[in-house]
Amino acid sequence: MEQKRHTFLNIVILVIVIITALFLYAKYIGVKGLIVKEYRIQNNSLPSNFSGVKIVHFSDLLYKSTVTNDDVVKLIDKINLYKPDIVVFTGDLVNKNIKLKEKDKLFLIEQLSNITATIGKYAICGDYDYYLKDYENIMTESGFTILDNNYEELYYKANESIYLVGLPSSKKSTIKIDESFKFYDVNNRKWTILLIHDGNTIKYLDNSDYEVDLILGGHSLNGSVVLPYYGGLFIDKYSYKYYDAYYQKGITDIYISSGIGTNNYKYRFNNKPSINVYRLKAQS
Repeated sequence: MEQKRHTFLNIVILVIVIITALFLYAKYIGVKGLIVKEYRIQNNSLPSNFSGVKIVHFSDLLYKSTVTNDDVVKLIDKINLYKPDIVVFTGDLVNKNIKLKEKDKLFLIEQLSNITATIGKYAICGDYDYYLKDYENIMTESGFTILDNNYEELYYKANESIYLVGLPSSKKSTIKIDESFKFYDVNNRKWTILLIHDGNTIKYLDNSDYEVDLILGGHSLNGSVVLPYYGGLFIDKYSYKYYDAYYQKGITDIYISSGIGTNNYKYRFNNKPSINVYRLKAQS
């Protein structure tokens, strides 16, 4: 009996040690160490002149959460290392309710301005960005074009173009799907990228007649804490059913960034901060 009690006590202590170690890892180690997820986007409707174009996608910086100034500098260096043609940011620049000091704003402008892209830099508004009155100024001063229910026609090396559409947070703004796709010609459809913040926005596309080839989003942080055989632990309703890293829906590839910072739950497990790099490839 005494031996059984001793064995049980050892098991309890071991479980407590493991749980404590996982907690400390998720809080202090899991939130650090930027990784890069690389994908090839191969599509037979992509214009051949865009073959080889590199897109860097980052989302949910959530500055001042678990993201320090040093983390931002490392992020910018990592983005530029890939010599991107297009850089897109899919929302939530600063953690909710953070009051930025003037030096913080200037720091963000300086760092984001250092990002170089041969075609352009584009951003949309996440739900937290509506709490930051300086968001638009920070992004535009940094050389980003904000696509708010709007689109941009992109050219590269030849006259064949593609379209980039940006929709804002469906949680904090009105999605104007027809206004955003007024370029759309069903008889001459061009290759199209859609920037969204939250997965809920895809509902608006589903209820329309518009087709896109590539959707890039964020918001969910892929669940922050990702448990084996279960998935993301912290998912809100605005992620809808799009919170994992990748989905395919008809002709559309959907990539959801795991983001860089943290929100209400300042933990990451099995889900390091990351950026996505997409290499476009036209099928011959």
